[in-house]
Amino acid sequence: MMDVKPPLRPYRSPKRALQAAETRESVLSAARELFVSEGWTRATITRIALKAGVSNETIYATFGSKNALLEELVTRAVRGKAADVSLPEQEVPRRIAAETSQSRQIDLFAQDIASVLDRVAPLMEVARSAAGTDETIARLYAGFHRGRRKNLEWFASMLLNNGPIRDGMNARMAGEILWRIASPDLFLLMRDQEGVTQAAYAEWLAQSVKLLILAP
Repeated sequence: MMDVKPPLRPYRSPKRALQAAETRESVLSAARELFVSEGWTRATITRIALKAGVSNETIYATFGSKNALLEELVTRAVRGKAADVSLPEQEVPRRIAAETSQSRQIDLFAQDIASVLDRVAPLMEVARSAAGTDETIARLYAGFHRGRRKNLEWFASMLLNNGPIRDGMNARMAGEILWRIASPDLFLLMRDQEGVTQAAYAEWLAQSVKLLILAP
């Protein structure tokens, strides 16, 4: 009987995997800092690589492009610490889905979105500013907003699970209102120009959403 050897398994070095993860985090951190402080054009791959202490080739091999860097940063900013978990499956959205009070759902939403906007709004501003002169970024920026609308319509559908809302609106109609009022642009205006704190913004947003969306 022939001795059949089992197929060789690819060797994975834990140390190498850790180094790769650390490199990835260093690049993302450097990219975020430069995108926000210097803007899209001046935050070149070369400058990001220099700040992260890696080569240009490492960034291209890891992420593929500067656009991909921005896209991952936005995704991480939206999802927070659970970057690999889709938004509806995260802790706060699951609490919103389980909540039976529309008013309490809105309170949870406002607190969560204020935290998300604090992280993501500066990056959205980078994309918005670059979209006027860069067609690829314009498409990426439009995609970010389509994602926002989808997530906000999901929240509106969670409200509707607990009863009707103002004027018989459906999730799409309520989502449009939420898309406008919970925008990154408005958040930055209130935070940077008025000095509104994250907590104060969350309270204002909750009150506004209740007035605009809940049935009287």
